[in-house]
Amino acid sequence: MFLDHLTPREKEGFLELALLAIRADNTISDEEVQQVEELRLELGIDEATFVAAVKRQPSYERAVAAFTTQEAKRRAFLELVALTFVDGEYDPAENAFLQKVQASFQVPDGVRDRCFAWALQMVKLRDEALAIMVD
Repeated sequence: MFLDHLTPREKEGFLELALLAIRADNTISDEEVQQVEELRLELGIDEATFVAAVKRQPSYERAVAAFTTQEAKRRAFLELVALTFVDGEYDPAENAFLQKVQASFQVPDGVRDRCFAWALQMVKLRDEALAIMVD
């Protein structure tokens, strides 16, 4: 939703972080796959580049180093929080991953809490929209 303002290098870094996030709990849900595909489209990453990224081992250090501004770091963190919440399951391993990103990006606890609240609202709104479509 907010990734279009990232630089090409930041977009690549975000994709690596997203892949690490969905792998954090050793379970990749259908919702996470769908969300990553939506993120890929938002990032403007073609399918061949995406497949190559999925096949290689993502590097946390390389991904984090791609971000140079606080705004870009917060955009990425917010989207990662939303990604970890998308399947309705919030695993301790996902929490540990987000804590690591929070520390690397120097995201204050208050901002983290606002990101979590926003992500929970987004999941709720998505679920309501899906209910409307099938009623």
